[in-house]
Amino acid sequence: MTVRVRAEQDANELQLPARPAKLAAAREYAHEAAAAFGFDADRCYEVAFAVNEAVTNAIRHGRPDAHGCIYLSALADGDRLTLAVRDCGTFTASAAASTANGEGGRGFPLMARLMDAVQLCVSSESTTVRLSKARD
Repeated sequence: MTVRVRAEQDANELQLPARPAKLAAAREYAHEAAAAFGFDADRCYEVAFAVNEAVTNAIRHGRPDAHGCIYLSALADGDRLTLAVRDCGTFTASAAASTANGEGGRGFPLMARLMDAVQLCVSSESTTVRLSKARD
C-alpha cells in the first residue's frame, strides 16, 4: 500500500470495510502516512496506534455507509499531520463510557496521550475523529 500525504485541502482518503479484520490495513495506512510525512519510527507507531483506536471505535460504535465502509484520510498542513476517521453514525456519550464489565472507555484518553490533538466532530450524518501530531 502506498500512501501519499497530500497538502492542505486535498486529502488522501481510504475507503475501509467496517470489519475488525481491516484494522491492520488502517494501521498500515496510518504508519505509511506518518512515515511519508517524515516522522521517526516512534512517532509512526504512536500515530498508527491512535488510528487503530479510532477505527476500532468507528467499527464498534459507529455505522458504516451504504457500502459497509468507513473512511480514513491523511492531511498534511505545514508542520502538522492530521488523520481523520469518519463513519456514518452519530456519536453518543454512552459509546465512550465504560461498560459494566470494565471494558471500553479508554480509547479517547489513549488517543489524546499519543497525539497532540484529538477532535470529535459530530453531525447529523456522521462522526469524525481527527487526530493530529506536529513535527517536533
